[in-house]
Amino acid sequence: MLNTNDDSIVSKYNFISEKLTKYVGVCLDILCLFGTTMNILTFMRRTYKSRACSLYLLFASICDFIHLNFGSLSNILQYGFHYDWTITSVAYCQIKNYFVYVFTIISATFTIFASIDRYISSSRKVHCWIFSKQSIAIRCIIISILFWFIISIPIIFCSIRIHHSSHNEQMVCSINSKRMSCFFIQIVYSCILNGFIPPISMLVFGLLTCINYRELRRRCPSDSSRVKQINYQLTSMLVLQSIKSSFTSLPYSIFNTYALLTIELDRSPMYQAKENLIHQIVYLLFWSNYTSFFVYLYSSDIFRKHWLTHLKRIVCCLKLFKHQQSKYHIRSDRI
Repeated sequence: MLNTNDDSIVSKYNFISEKLTKYVGVCLDILCLFGTTMNILTFMRRTYKSRACSLYLLFASICDFIHLNFGSLSNILQYGFHYDWTITSVAYCQIKNYFVYVFTIISATFTIFASIDRYISSSRKVHCWIFSKQSIAIRCIIISILFWFIISIPIIFCSIRIHHSSHNEQMVCSINSKRMSCFFIQIVYSCILNGFIPPISMLVFGLLTCINYRELRRRCPSDSSRVKQINYQLTSMLVLQSIKSSFTSLPYSIFNTYALLTIELDRSPMYQAKENLIHQIVYLLFWSNYTSFFVYLYSSDIFRKHWLTHLKRIVCCLKLFKHQQSKYHIRSDRI
């Protein structure tokens, strides 16, 4: 039993967690949705679309957009506004979990592929450049999507609605970690595939690519062609993104690993409230992975230029639409 003082402290922890999710989560979700949309529009331009690396980043952004609408939005509604759209059916819970896990891992896979492509493109071994072709990228994208959609099917059968100790005993849509097979799936997906591997892989290939480009620049210091600039700036974008991902993904992975390994431990309400707050903080930090648009905007003036061109076109289209609407209303009034 909690005394009055402890009960007040628990309520404060829960209150902070709820407000973080409601206000910080909503602002972050809007930024992420805006960023992923801008990424999609920019990477669809001819300058980028012909490159394998850009194709990977384009499809990664599409997966991020889908994930934000399935995973992040659901989290905000449940823990910030106490509304759970999966409450009416276990099937909704299973579909939601399946898509969240699948699109997260597909996005991470494409981002790793983009880092590997930058490394291959900067290699001095000419015979390796064949793997950096657009046709190879399209095949890798199709195979990866099919592979993860098929191999992730067990997530559907592991997804249930349970009372979760880290969320104040609320009914949450989660993986049934008490089953050994499902526990293993959650460890692999949440901690390893979506946590430790992507940022570490991106960081390793990013550093190797930087070493290759430094060697190329030392050999050809006068080469400043537009193609070289685009390739170098794509590399810079990915290196900065990998550094950011290391700071945002690793805390979430470490917390998930700890939570899963200690799932059988009895927790006091105070301990649960603290865990709930920490979980929401590291989860919001993990969301900042989807703000890659702002990293790209900062690290590449070519990307920035293409984005501004798109933005001007969108503004012009909106003005034209508004003008057409006003003319239509004027005609209607005259009639």
